Amino acid sequence: MNIVEKARVLKNEGKIDEAIALLENFIKENKKERLGAHKLLSDLYLKKGESKKAIETLRSALKHNPGNKWLYLMLGDLFYFDLKDSENAKKVYKEGLSTFTHPVKTTMSPYRYFLKRLTTIFYDENNLNEAEKYYELFIALEPSDFYASDFLKYADVLLKLGKKNKAKEILTLGIKTHPGYKKLYDFAKANFPEEEFPYREKKARANKYPDVEKIPIKTPLIREGDDLYAIVDKYTKDIRKPGDIITVSSCVAAMCEERSVTVDTIFPSKLAKFLSRFVSHKDVPFGGAAPLVNPAAMEIAIRESGVFRIMLAAIAGAIGKVLHKSGWFYMVAGAQAALIDDPPAAIPPFDYAVIPGPKDSFAVSEKIKEITGCEAAIIDANDIGNAWAVGYSSGVNKKLLEDVLSDNPAGNEDQQTPIVIVRNLKG
Repeated sequence: MNIVEKARVLKNEGKIDEAIALLENFIKENKKERLGAHKLLSDLYLKKGESKKAIETLRSALKHNPGNKWLYLMLGDLFYFDLKDSENAKKVYKEGLSTFTHPVKTTMSPYRYFLKRLTTIFYDENNLNEAEKYYELFIALEPSDFYASDFLKYADVLLKLGKKNKAKEILTLGIKTHPGYKKLYDFAKANFPEEEFPYREKKARANKYPDVEKIPIKTPLIREGDDLYAIVDKYTKDIRKPGDIITVSSCVAAMCEERSVTVDTIFPSKLAKFLSRFVSHKDVPFGGAAPLVNPAAMEIAIRESGVFRIMLAAIAGAIGKVLHKSGWFYMVAGAQAALIDDPPAAIPPFDYAVIPGPKDSFAVSEKIKEITGCEAAIIDANDIGNAWAVGYSSGVNKKLLEDVLSDNPAGNEDQQTPIVIVRNLKG
């Protein structure tokens, strides 16, 4: 157990001051640390309401670690997401962005994450020229975290600037790469009623259940260490009914368990780098490749499953490829390897972390059931028609629930609806 892990244990035991003292003493002797001690210390100061010390901690980290550009992102996020100070956040994000001499496409660089934040801030401020500038840089990367909402906002900026043809191009591309996102299509048709756009309704097995109601629940931004059970209870209590099934995103459940690992603290082993080369590298514009193609994600998979099991899984996967069978790697590696999300799968400010699944999704589901009186499940779903109930309470029909949720009503972008209530599901 390293020093940061020890400090987390103290924090979870409510011994905040002891955790702070432990980290302060460590940082005095290790100013160039890469374990995440500065970030955790800053978080702990913030938890105590000492925002100045939180800021000073990250500024000191930057001073002693100028090559760690992720620290600009952490400091900017502290201003923007925690202190609601967009002016200082912009300064820090721009400073971080200025350290790059050319665009960088990889998800393992903070370049795209600076652009993600700056486009959002300038759009919200209605600063059209600045928003356009950063959207142009951002979309040029063809990144998986350029959401349908980003296409809509970028087009909106262009329309307000009188650049109608460019706006139409952006909307056409957005609808093509995010099929089924009706809000984007409706915006396009409202502004270009004479145009035909490549919109198509989502087709999923879920359409077989017309009587089943799926109710996405909007929540505030859920942070690391938040009480998942209190959140589920609070935001469903006025909506849930007997017989409902309450489903929760596996990523969010893991965040509440503080399972995320920021990429600046992950140093992939030779084994992780080697094995990641054999994961399918298929990638498409505005879409992501398989998480374990990322050596950092593979390193976390090794930690979760163990070296021996991962090696066996790699052998099984290789045999499966020869026999044209898919999924053999994950069958052997286990659920945790399959649940891992790599950057930028989560929404900001968690998009530069590798996030495994919850420790015990079945136990989490049973506790939600105990608190709410409703059956519950932890769900990992995507927008290509796949849903996986990775854990569920005793009264849930796994296969039926997965069928119903195959249209992913929670979404995988910035919908911020990690809870979905499923109603009238019989069987």
